[in-house]
Order: sequence, then C-alpha cells, then structure tokens
Amino acid sequence: MSSLEIKRDEKGFYVGNPSNKDAEITFVKKDEDTIDIDHTEVSENLQGQGVGGKLVQAVVDYARENNLNITATCPYAEKKLSRTDEYLDVFVG
Repeated sequence: MSSLEIKRDEKGFYVGNPSNKDAEITFVKKDEDTIDIDHTEVSENLQGQGVGGKLVQAVVDYARENNLNITATCPYAEKKLSRTDEYLDVFVG
C-alpha cells in the first residue's frame, strides 16, 4: 500500500468507500469545546500498518484546527492519545 487517503464525513474520518469503509474513526460532540472519540475500527487487511494511529492523528489535527479538546470512550483511541505526548495539548482524558 503506497499512500493512504483519509477522508472526512459527518461522523469522523475513514479509509475506503463511504459505503464500504476499510477503516474508520468516529466522534461525537460532547459540548461546545469537546469531542469524544467513540469508535475506531480497522479492517483485517489494513491491520498492522498504523492505520488506526493515522486516524487518531486526523482527529487530533481536526481538533486543533477547530480549537476543540478530545476525550475518548474508545479504548484504542484513549490509549493512543494518553501515551502520545504531542497529543496532550488537545487530549483532556
């Protein structure tokens, strides 16, 4: 796989076709200043390629561009955000 195109929809970010996503991360607005990542899923054929991490990065970039904080009820995203120092400016636990 050469380059991975991460696309945006109303629920979050994804890889693949809108009707058949190979990977996705979704978030909901908690309040005026905070979004919550509630789901991350990567298909078997993309696992082990860092796709989940790239999706988390896309949400972090989105949050920074929109002056939002991030929480995560998704265990994968929570672990990734809490263990990555450069995300601590937007991750509020």
